[in-house]
Amino acid sequence: MFIVRALASIALVFLPLSATAQITLSPDDLRLSLGMTWEQEIATVPSSLEDTGFDIGSAGAGQSFDLTNSPANSILTFIRSSVIPLEQAPDAASFPNADYAVHNITTVPNAIGGTDEIETYNYFQRSAAGDVAVGAEGPAGQVPIPLVDIGTPWPLEFGKSWTVENFFLDQTLAPGVTSSGLYDYQYAVDSWGEIRLPAGTFECLRVHQTGTGVVTFAGNAQLASLGEVTAEIDAYGWYVRGIGAVAIVVETKQTFASGILPPTTATQIARLTAISSPATAIAAESWGVLKQKFAE
Repeated sequence: MFIVRALASIALVFLPLSATAQITLSPDDLRLSLGMTWEQEIATVPSSLEDTGFDIGSAGAGQSFDLTNSPANSILTFIRSSVIPLEQAPDAASFPNADYAVHNITTVPNAIGGTDEIETYNYFQRSAAGDVAVGAEGPAGQVPIPLVDIGTPWPLEFGKSWTVENFFLDQTLAPGVTSSGLYDYQYAVDSWGEIRLPAGTFECLRVHQTGTGVVTFAGNAQLASLGEVTAEIDAYGWYVRGIGAVAIVVETKQTFASGILPPTTATQIARLTAISSPATAIAAESWGVLKQKFAE
């Protein structure tokens, strides 16, 4: 549901699950339901994952992951989200294939030392491969999102892996602004175990994603002047039955063919911090959206 966009946050009561056997996750295990609410924190650090000192744990069976703390010297963004029926979302008629919406309030730091709040809506469609985003709406206007199938080998379980080669994707970033990208990604369910977060402790599967994308932009002179942008991705996502993605860590190394900008490296760490009903926290923010947000 989120793994390519990339890669993109509880129960009435959360009960710990046994960590003596690995988890198997199907699309039905990762769906959103009306009334779910959650909060997430996204920490951005302008350095490699290794340089942040943030410990993501090891691959293998029966692992214990502690992601309770934010990395030092990070820029923090906070998102409050809730799943709502379409009749509560503005202009839902613009996305006729949607089945429900996610309402987000994002708190971001501003240039004068304070914070701003940004209101957005994500529109989702239920499918056999899980809940997929079909559109978004915010200050920039309405943005359709193309449906993407990366061939995820459901159900997910420890040891599975797959690749996406020469994957071409056109996206609308804002009205009149588009990107065209060619991607090669590798995925592996590299561990299972228990993850500790500010929102609680959960049994999880971890998916490791690596790969490269080459992107060009149109419709915005500043973006188009960058020429081809090459992004090398090294990312991890932790997934929990009945919730979905509860944490995502993405390291992105970018180079710019035009030479206008020097190469950059940044790490984003998204974590579930609060929950009030079963929900998929970071599914509402796809990996692509996260990367775009912090590249602006």
